[in-house]
Amino acid sequence: MIDAWLNELAATIGGNMWLAPVLALLAGVLTSVTPCSLSSVPLIVGYVGGIGEKNTKKAFSYSAVFSIGMAITFVILGVIATSAGKLMGTSSPIWYIVLGALMVLMALQTWGIINIIPSTNLIAKSKKRGYVGAFLAGILGGVFSSPCSTPVLIVLLGILAGQGNFWWGILLMLLYSVGHSALVMVAGTSVGFVQKINSNESYKRAALVLKIVMGIAILLIGLYMFWLAF
Repeated sequence: MIDAWLNELAATIGGNMWLAPVLALLAGVLTSVTPCSLSSVPLIVGYVGGIGEKNTKKAFSYSAVFSIGMAITFVILGVIATSAGKLMGTSSPIWYIVLGALMVLMALQTWGIINIIPSTNLIAKSKKRGYVGAFLAGILGGVFSSPCSTPVLIVLLGILAGQGNFWWGILLMLLYSVGHSALVMVAGTSVGFVQKINSNESYKRAALVLKIVMGIAILLIGLYMFWLAF
């Protein structure tokens, strides 16, 4: 039943070219609203600028530079994934086993059962300040966007590797970065916004449900990869 549902979903996406970009954009937005993604951005931007809420305009510009750094990293990762998919091919059972195992690990990471993805707070150890510091933090933040959102990013990269379409991969990762940067801009500019939303009980419950749903979706994709392998 699960494999039939996934096959139908894949066929739907394949038959509607507009659906994949929408899903990439939506994935970016959803991963940006998780607590561990949202709360880390003002800390990083405030650190590189040392401004907090004292200068909203400058904080916004730091957030924009941070987002550009993330977008560059996402696009580079997309290019690497699609290029690797072309080189390795995706018909080998070993490929599906590796990808399935990775998806299972990412599902466990999403649920907080394991913790193999470093926190973005590690970026604060950088000695760079100002716009250069914001840009470098964005690049590093793209690699370790957060323990919550990195699993979804890895799933997207795995799918791109399977397609092996260079320009399509760039487009989808750009859309993901746009979605992921939407609340990054707001959160980086207003620390008060983050504090307010993080203290909201409805938000906490919704974020918990979102984590559970994302974990289940990633796990199903992993199981589907194992099914393809065997």
